[in-house]
Amino acid sequence: MRCSCGNDNPERTAQCVHCGRPLTHALAWRRLAFDVVVGAGLVLAVGSVWWIERNSARAPANPVRTSVLERPAFRTDETFSPRTAGPLRLAVTPPEYDDMGRLLATLGPGYQFTEIPISALLNPQRLASFDVVFVTCGGVPESWLGPRVAAAERGSVGAFRARRDITDQLYATLRGFVARGGTLYASDWQIQLLEIAFPEFLDPSKRAKGAIQTVHAEVVDAGLARRLGPTVELRFDKTAWYPAAFRDRDVVTYLRGTFSTLDGQRITSPLLVKFPFHNGHVVFTSFHNEAQNTQTELELLRYLVFTAVTAREEAKVRQVMVRGGFSPKERNLLSVSPQSQPVVQEYECRRRGPLQFALGFEEQGARLKLTVTDPNGTEHTETGTKTFCIDIADAPVGTWHCTITPLEIPYPNFPFTLTIGEKP
Repeated sequence: MRCSCGNDNPERTAQCVHCGRPLTHALAWRRLAFDVVVGAGLVLAVGSVWWIERNSARAPANPVRTSVLERPAFRTDETFSPRTAGPLRLAVTPPEYDDMGRLLATLGPGYQFTEIPISALLNPQRLASFDVVFVTCGGVPESWLGPRVAAAERGSVGAFRARRDITDQLYATLRGFVARGGTLYASDWQIQLLEIAFPEFLDPSKRAKGAIQTVHAEVVDAGLARRLGPTVELRFDKTAWYPAAFRDRDVVTYLRGTFSTLDGQRITSPLLVKFPFHNGHVVFTSFHNEAQNTQTELELLRYLVFTAVTAREEAKVRQVMVRGGFSPKERNLLSVSPQSQPVVQEYECRRRGPLQFALGFEEQGARLKLTVTDPNGTEHTETGTKTFCIDIADAPVGTWHCTITPLEIPYPNFPFTLTIGEKP
Protein backbone atom coordinates (compact mmCIF):
# COMPACT_ATOMS: atom_id res chain seq x y z
CA MET A 1 0.00 0.00 0.00
CA ARG A 2 1.48 3.33 -1.03
CA CYS A 3 1.29 6.27 1.37
CA SER A 4 0.94 9.89 0.27
CA CYS A 5 4.57 10.42 1.36
CA GLY A 6 5.55 8.36 -1.71
CA ASN A 7 6.67 5.17 0.06
CA ASP A 8 5.26 1.65 -0.23
CA ASN A 9 4.20 -0.36 2.83
CA PRO A 10 3.41 -4.04 3.48
CA GLU A 11 -0.19 -5.09 2.85
CA ARG A 12 -2.57 -4.76 5.83
CA THR A 13 -0.27 -2.24 7.56
CA ALA A 14 -2.41 0.24 9.52
CA GLN A 15 0.12 3.10 9.46
CA CYS A 16 2.88 4.11 7.09
CA VAL A 17 6.17 2.78 8.49
CA HIS A 18 7.95 5.79 6.99
CA CYS A 19 5.87 8.78 8.11
CA GLY A 20 3.22 7.33 10.43
CA ARG A 21 0.17 8.42 8.44
CA PRO A 22 -2.88 6.08 8.53
CA LEU A 23 -3.36 3.89 5.45
CA THR A 24 -6.72 3.04 3.87
CA HIS A 25 -6.73 -0.42 2.28
CA ALA A 26 -10.36 -0.81 1.26
CA LEU A 27 -10.21 2.01 -1.24
CA ALA A 28 -7.76 0.66 -3.80
CA TRP A 29 -8.62 3.48 -6.16
CA ARG A 30 -6.76 5.91 -3.91
CA ARG A 31 -3.45 4.46 -5.02
CA LEU A 32 -4.42 5.01 -8.64
CA ALA A 33 -5.54 8.53 -7.76
CA PHE A 34 -2.16 9.24 -6.16
CA ASP A 35 -0.32 8.05 -9.27
CA VAL A 36 -2.54 10.26 -11.42
CA VAL A 37 -1.80 13.25 -9.19
CA VAL A 38 1.94 12.64 -9.41
CA GLY A 39 1.70 12.30 -13.17
CA ALA A 40 -0.25 15.53 -13.37
CA GLY A 41 2.32 17.14 -11.10
CA LEU A 42 5.03 16.16 -13.54
CA VAL A 43 3.18 17.90 -16.34
CA LEU A 44 2.75 20.96 -14.13
CA ALA A 45 6.39 20.98 -13.13
CA VAL A 46 7.72 20.96 -16.67
CA GLY A 47 5.18 23.31 -18.16
CA SER A 48 4.09 25.81 -15.53
CA VAL A 49 4.72 29.51 -15.30
CA TRP A 50 7.27 30.22 -12.62
CA TRP A 51 7.08 33.75 -11.29
CA ILE A 52 10.61 34.72 -10.34
CA GLU A 53 11.49 38.19 -9.19
CA ARG A 54 15.06 39.28 -9.59
CA ASN A 55 16.81 42.34 -8.15
CA SER A 56 18.91 43.73 -10.98
CA ALA A 57 21.55 45.13 -8.64
CA ARG A 58 22.32 41.62 -7.43
CA ALA A 59 22.30 39.83 -10.77
CA PRO A 60 25.25 37.44 -11.16
CA ALA A 61 28.17 38.77 -13.20
CA ASN A 62 28.57 35.42 -14.99
CA PRO A 63 25.16 33.86 -15.59
CA VAL A 64 25.09 30.09 -15.51
CA ARG A 65 24.57 28.37 -18.86
CA THR A 66 22.55 25.17 -18.81
CA SER A 67 21.80 22.47 -21.32
CA VAL A 68 18.35 21.30 -22.35
CA LEU A 69 17.13 18.02 -20.84
CA GLU A 70 14.82 15.74 -22.82
CA ARG A 71 12.84 14.53 -19.79
CA PRO A 72 12.90 15.24 -16.05
CA ALA A 73 14.04 12.20 -14.11
CA PHE A 74 15.43 11.26 -10.74
CA ARG A 75 16.75 8.10 -9.14
CA THR A 76 16.31 6.95 -5.55
CA ASP A 77 18.84 4.13 -5.74
CA GLU A 78 21.79 6.52 -5.70
CA THR A 79 23.48 7.27 -2.37
CA PHE A 80 25.06 10.29 -0.80
CA SER A 81 28.81 10.62 -0.41
CA PRO A 82 29.78 8.36 2.55
CA ARG A 83 29.22 9.99 5.94
CA THR A 84 31.48 9.53 8.91
CA ALA A 85 30.67 10.36 12.52
CA GLY A 86 30.65 14.12 12.93
CA PRO A 87 28.50 17.17 12.24
CA LEU A 88 26.11 17.08 9.34
CA ARG A 89 27.23 18.59 6.05
CA LEU A 90 25.31 21.83 5.57
CA ALA A 91 24.99 24.03 2.47
CA VAL A 92 23.47 27.52 2.31
CA THR A 93 22.64 29.70 -0.67
CA PRO A 94 23.94 33.31 -0.60
CA PRO A 95 22.06 35.89 1.49
CA GLU A 96 19.65 38.24 -0.20
CA TYR A 97 16.41 38.64 1.77
CA ASP A 98 17.32 35.84 4.18
CA ASP A 99 20.74 35.41 5.84
CA MET A 100 20.65 31.86 7.18
CA GLY A 101 24.44 31.70 7.20
CA ARG A 102 24.58 34.49 9.79
CA LEU A 103 22.23 32.54 12.04
CA LEU A 104 24.16 29.27 11.64
CA ALA A 105 27.38 31.05 12.58
CA THR A 106 25.88 32.00 15.97
CA LEU A 107 25.20 28.33 16.79
CA GLY A 108 28.84 27.32 16.95
CA PRO A 109 31.32 24.96 15.23
CA GLY A 110 28.80 22.15 14.84
CA TYR A 111 26.95 24.23 12.27
CA GLN A 112 29.75 25.06 9.87
CA PHE A 113 28.41 25.36 6.35
CA THR A 114 29.43 25.73 2.75
CA GLU A 115 27.94 28.60 0.78
CA ILE A 116 26.83 27.39 -2.62
CA PRO A 117 25.48 29.42 -5.55
CA ILE A 118 21.83 28.96 -6.43
CA SER A 119 23.03 27.37 -9.68
CA ALA A 120 24.30 24.39 -7.64
CA LEU A 121 20.68 23.27 -7.35
CA LEU A 122 20.99 22.06 -10.92
CA ASN A 123 23.95 19.79 -10.08
CA PRO A 124 22.98 16.44 -8.47
CA GLN A 125 26.60 15.51 -7.78
CA ARG A 126 27.17 18.77 -5.93
CA LEU A 127 24.06 18.35 -3.79
CA ALA A 128 24.98 14.73 -3.02
CA SER A 129 27.92 15.97 -0.90
CA PHE A 130 25.52 17.59 1.61
CA ASP A 131 22.98 16.31 4.13
CA VAL A 132 20.98 19.53 4.50
CA VAL A 133 20.59 22.32 1.95
CA PHE A 134 19.16 25.69 3.03
CA VAL A 135 17.72 27.55 0.03
CA THR A 136 17.10 31.05 1.31
CA CYS A 137 14.70 33.71 0.08
CA GLY A 138 16.00 35.56 -2.96
CA GLY A 139 16.27 35.63 -6.73
CA VAL A 140 17.81 33.28 -9.27
CA PRO A 141 20.40 33.58 -12.07
CA GLU A 142 19.17 35.54 -15.06
CA SER A 143 20.15 32.60 -17.25
CA TRP A 144 17.20 30.70 -15.73
CA LEU A 145 14.67 33.25 -16.96
CA GLY A 146 12.55 33.38 -20.08
CA PRO A 147 10.14 36.15 -21.08
CA ARG A 148 9.12 38.84 -18.61
CA VAL A 149 5.42 38.40 -17.83
CA ALA A 150 4.57 40.90 -15.09
CA ALA A 151 5.71 43.73 -12.88
CA ALA A 152 7.38 42.81 -9.61
CA GLU A 153 7.49 43.68 -5.93
CA ARG A 154 10.36 44.61 -3.59
CA GLY A 155 11.99 46.86 -6.16
CA SER A 156 13.02 44.09 -8.55
CA VAL A 157 12.92 44.30 -12.32
CA GLY A 158 10.02 41.95 -12.98
CA ALA A 159 8.45 38.50 -12.85
CA PHE A 160 9.52 36.03 -15.52
CA ARG A 161 8.50 32.72 -17.02
CA ALA A 162 11.15 30.12 -16.20
CA ARG A 163 12.94 28.28 -18.98
CA ARG A 164 11.57 24.79 -19.63
CA ASP A 165 14.98 23.11 -19.42
CA ILE A 166 15.62 24.74 -16.03
CA THR A 167 12.32 23.53 -14.54
CA ASP A 168 13.03 20.03 -15.88
CA GLN A 169 16.44 19.98 -14.27
CA LEU A 170 15.26 21.41 -10.94
CA TYR A 171 12.48 18.82 -10.82
CA ALA A 172 14.97 15.98 -11.30
CA THR A 173 17.76 17.25 -9.05
CA LEU A 174 15.74 18.44 -6.04
CA ARG A 175 13.46 15.39 -6.00
CA GLY A 176 16.51 13.14 -6.25
CA PHE A 177 18.33 14.92 -3.40
CA VAL A 178 15.39 14.60 -1.02
CA ALA A 179 14.39 11.08 -2.15
CA ARG A 180 17.86 9.75 -1.28
CA GLY A 181 17.63 11.08 2.28
CA GLY A 182 18.50 14.77 2.10
CA THR A 183 16.70 17.58 3.89
CA LEU A 184 15.74 20.59 1.79
CA TYR A 185 14.91 23.84 3.62
CA ALA A 186 13.26 26.60 1.60
CA SER A 187 11.97 29.99 2.72
CA ASP A 188 9.47 32.50 1.36
CA TRP A 189 10.04 33.13 -2.38
CA GLN A 190 11.71 29.73 -2.75
CA ILE A 191 8.31 28.08 -2.51
CA GLN A 192 8.53 28.50 -6.29
CA LEU A 193 11.28 25.86 -6.32
CA LEU A 194 9.00 23.52 -4.37
CA GLU A 195 6.13 24.19 -6.79
CA ILE A 196 8.41 22.89 -9.53
CA ALA A 197 10.00 19.95 -7.70
CA PHE A 198 7.05 18.74 -5.55
CA PRO A 199 3.86 19.90 -7.30
CA GLU A 200 1.74 17.05 -5.92
CA PHE A 201 2.03 18.54 -2.39
CA LEU A 202 0.71 21.98 -3.34
CA ASP A 203 -2.72 23.40 -2.64
CA PRO A 204 -3.31 26.11 -5.31
CA SER A 205 -6.26 27.51 -3.35
CA LYS A 206 -3.86 28.67 -0.64
CA ARG A 207 -1.49 30.49 -2.97
CA ALA A 208 -1.30 34.17 -2.05
CA LYS A 209 1.08 37.04 -1.39
CA GLY A 210 1.16 38.70 2.00
CA ALA A 211 1.37 42.41 2.74
CA ILE A 212 3.74 44.04 5.24
CA GLN A 213 2.31 43.32 8.70
CA THR A 214 2.68 41.60 12.06
CA VAL A 215 0.98 38.21 12.20
CA HIS A 216 -0.20 36.64 15.45
CA ALA A 217 0.54 33.03 14.57
CA GLU A 218 -0.89 29.97 16.30
CA VAL A 219 1.75 27.46 17.38
CA VAL A 220 0.20 24.19 16.22
CA ASP A 221 3.05 21.81 17.07
CA ALA A 222 3.12 20.78 20.75
CA GLY A 223 6.91 20.58 20.91
CA LEU A 224 7.33 24.09 19.50
CA ALA A 225 4.59 25.40 21.81
CA ARG A 226 6.70 24.24 24.77
CA ARG A 227 9.41 26.65 23.64
CA LEU A 228 7.38 29.60 22.35
CA GLY A 229 3.96 29.32 23.96
CA PRO A 230 0.60 28.92 22.19
CA THR A 231 1.05 32.01 19.95
CA VAL A 232 3.92 34.03 18.53
CA GLU A 233 4.15 37.43 16.84
CA LEU A 234 5.95 37.38 13.50
CA ARG A 235 6.94 40.59 11.73
CA PHE A 236 6.80 40.43 7.94
CA ASP A 237 8.59 43.65 6.99
CA LYS A 238 8.79 42.99 3.25
CA THR A 239 5.92 42.81 0.84
CA ALA A 240 4.87 39.89 -1.37
CA TRP A 241 5.80 37.04 0.99
CA TYR A 242 4.37 33.55 0.48
CA PRO A 243 2.38 31.38 2.90
CA ALA A 244 2.89 27.60 3.02
CA ALA A 245 0.43 26.68 0.26
CA PHE A 246 0.48 22.90 0.75
CA ARG A 247 -2.23 20.28 1.24
CA ASP A 248 -2.95 19.89 4.95
CA ARG A 249 -3.16 16.09 4.85
CA ASP A 250 0.34 15.77 3.38
CA VAL A 251 2.31 18.03 5.72
CA VAL A 252 3.08 18.52 9.39
CA THR A 253 2.04 22.07 10.29
CA TYR A 254 4.02 23.94 12.97
CA LEU A 255 2.62 27.47 12.61
CA ARG A 256 -0.62 28.85 11.21
CA GLY A 257 -1.76 32.45 10.94
CA THR A 258 -4.41 34.80 9.60
CA PHE A 259 -3.01 37.65 7.50
CA SER A 260 -3.79 40.31 4.91
CA THR A 261 -2.91 39.63 1.29
CA LEU A 262 -1.73 42.20 -1.23
CA ASP A 263 -5.23 42.36 -2.71
CA GLY A 264 -6.82 43.16 0.67
CA GLN A 265 -8.24 39.74 1.59
CA ARG A 266 -7.91 38.13 5.03
CA ILE A 267 -6.95 34.46 4.82
CA THR A 268 -5.70 31.78 7.19
CA SER A 269 -2.86 29.53 6.09
CA PRO A 270 0.08 27.51 7.44
CA LEU A 271 3.31 29.49 7.76
CA LEU A 272 5.74 26.69 8.65
CA VAL A 273 5.43 23.06 7.49
CA LYS A 274 7.45 19.91 6.93
CA PHE A 275 6.68 16.94 4.70
CA PRO A 276 8.41 13.64 3.89
CA PHE A 277 9.37 12.48 0.42
CA HIS A 278 10.76 8.94 0.11
CA ASN A 279 13.83 8.91 2.43
CA GLY A 280 14.11 12.67 2.97
CA HIS A 281 12.20 15.74 4.06
CA VAL A 282 11.28 19.23 2.94
CA VAL A 283 10.89 22.17 5.35
CA PHE A 284 9.22 25.38 4.21
CA THR A 285 8.86 28.60 6.19
CA SER A 286 7.21 31.87 5.23
CA PHE A 287 9.20 33.59 7.97
CA HIS A 288 12.99 33.88 7.78
CA ASN A 289 16.10 35.55 9.18
CA GLU A 290 16.09 39.34 8.81
CA ALA A 291 18.47 42.08 9.86
CA GLN A 292 16.45 42.65 13.04
CA ASN A 293 14.65 39.83 14.84
CA THR A 294 13.10 39.70 18.29
CA GLN A 295 14.37 37.15 20.80
CA THR A 296 11.26 35.03 20.23
CA GLU A 297 11.78 35.14 16.47
CA LEU A 298 15.41 34.09 16.91
CA GLU A 299 14.28 31.17 19.06
CA LEU A 300 11.91 30.14 16.28
CA LEU A 301 14.71 30.39 13.70
CA ARG A 302 17.01 28.23 15.82
CA TYR A 303 14.18 25.71 16.09
CA LEU A 304 13.95 25.71 12.28
CA VAL A 305 17.64 24.85 12.04
CA PHE A 306 17.32 22.05 14.60
CA THR A 307 14.25 20.73 12.75
CA ALA A 308 16.21 20.59 9.50
CA VAL A 309 19.28 18.86 10.92
CA THR A 310 17.33 16.27 12.95
CA ALA A 311 14.73 15.42 10.27
CA ARG A 312 16.45 12.23 9.13
CA GLU A 313 16.95 10.79 12.61
CA GLU A 314 13.43 11.79 13.65
CA ALA A 315 12.06 9.84 10.69
CA LYS A 316 14.05 6.77 11.75
CA VAL A 317 12.63 7.00 15.27
CA ARG A 318 9.08 7.20 13.91
CA GLN A 319 9.65 4.18 11.64
CA VAL A 320 10.99 2.08 14.51
CA MET A 321 8.08 3.07 16.72
CA VAL A 322 5.41 2.34 14.12
CA ARG A 323 6.96 -1.01 13.21
CA GLY A 324 6.95 -1.92 16.90
CA GLY A 325 3.25 -1.16 17.13
CA PHE A 326 3.65 2.18 18.92
CA SER A 327 1.90 5.40 18.00
CA PRO A 328 4.06 8.51 18.59
CA LYS A 329 2.15 10.76 20.99
CA GLU A 330 4.61 13.53 21.75
CA ARG A 331 7.84 14.80 20.24
CA ASN A 332 10.22 17.32 21.78
CA LEU A 333 13.09 18.94 19.86
CA LEU A 334 15.86 19.82 22.32
CA SER A 335 19.53 20.80 22.42
CA VAL A 336 22.41 20.77 24.87
CA SER A 337 25.93 22.22 25.06
CA PRO A 338 29.07 21.06 26.90
CA GLN A 339 28.65 21.53 30.66
CA SER A 340 24.89 21.94 30.22
CA GLN A 341 22.61 20.96 33.06
CA PRO A 342 20.37 17.91 32.45
CA VAL A 343 17.22 18.58 30.43
CA VAL A 344 13.98 17.57 32.14
CA GLN A 345 10.66 16.91 30.37
CA GLU A 346 7.35 15.58 31.67
CA TYR A 347 4.86 13.26 30.03
CA GLU A 348 1.32 12.57 31.20
CA CYS A 349 0.40 8.92 30.68
CA ARG A 350 -3.39 8.62 30.73
CA ARG A 351 -3.82 4.92 29.96
CA ARG A 352 -1.97 1.96 31.45
CA GLY A 353 -0.02 -0.12 28.94
CA PRO A 354 3.19 -0.31 26.91
CA LEU A 355 5.18 2.92 26.66
CA GLN A 356 8.31 3.74 24.66
CA PHE A 357 10.75 6.63 25.11
CA ALA A 358 13.07 7.22 22.13
CA LEU A 359 16.06 9.54 22.22
CA GLY A 360 16.96 10.39 18.63
CA PHE A 361 20.35 11.78 17.62
CA GLU A 362 23.03 11.23 14.99
CA GLU A 363 26.27 9.41 15.78
CA GLN A 364 28.49 12.49 16.00
CA GLY A 365 30.54 11.89 19.16
CA ALA A 366 27.80 12.58 21.73
CA ARG A 367 26.97 10.35 24.68
CA LEU A 368 23.60 10.95 26.32
CA LYS A 369 21.92 9.33 29.31
CA LEU A 370 18.14 9.05 29.43
CA THR A 371 16.44 8.42 32.77
CA VAL A 372 12.66 7.98 32.88
CA THR A 373 11.01 7.99 36.28
CA ASP A 374 7.52 6.55 36.64
CA PRO A 375 4.79 8.03 38.89
CA ASN A 376 5.84 5.64 41.67
CA GLY A 377 9.46 6.89 41.65
CA THR A 378 10.98 3.88 39.86
CA GLU A 379 13.82 4.85 37.49
CA HIS A 380 14.69 3.30 34.12
CA THR A 381 18.06 4.38 32.65
CA GLU A 382 19.86 3.88 29.34
CA THR A 383 22.99 5.47 27.85
CA GLY A 384 23.98 5.63 24.19
CA THR A 385 26.09 7.32 21.50
CA LYS A 386 23.27 7.31 18.93
CA THR A 387 19.51 6.81 18.83
CA PHE A 388 18.18 4.39 21.46
CA CYS A 389 14.90 3.52 23.22
CA ILE A 390 13.61 2.61 26.66
CA ASP A 391 10.58 0.29 26.60
CA ILE A 392 8.18 0.04 29.51
CA ALA A 393 6.01 -3.08 29.24
CA ASP A 394 3.26 -1.99 31.64
CA ALA A 395 3.46 1.74 32.29
CA PRO A 396 1.30 3.07 35.14
CA VAL A 397 -0.95 6.09 34.65
CA GLY A 398 0.39 9.40 35.87
CA THR A 399 3.19 11.91 35.34
CA TRP A 400 6.47 10.54 34.01
CA HIS A 401 9.70 12.53 34.30
CA CYS A 402 12.33 12.27 31.57
CA THR A 403 15.86 13.48 32.34
CA ILE A 404 18.45 13.73 29.56
CA THR A 405 21.98 14.08 30.94
CA PRO A 406 24.76 15.18 28.53
CA LEU A 407 27.80 13.01 29.32
CA GLU A 408 29.81 13.90 26.22
CA ILE A 409 28.83 16.65 23.77
CA PRO A 410 30.82 17.22 20.54
CA TYR A 411 29.77 20.86 20.04
CA PRO A 412 27.46 23.53 21.48
CA ASN A 413 23.76 23.41 20.65
CA PHE A 414 23.85 19.68 19.93
CA PRO A 415 20.29 18.79 18.82
CA PHE A 416 18.27 15.69 19.65
CA THR A 417 14.65 14.58 19.84
CA LEU A 418 12.69 12.91 22.62
CA THR A 419 9.70 11.01 21.21
CA ILE A 420 7.20 9.17 23.39
CA GLY A 421 4.92 6.49 21.99
CA GLU A 422 2.03 4.41 23.28
CA LYS A 423 0.42 1.28 21.87
CA PRO A 424 -3.19 1.74 20.72
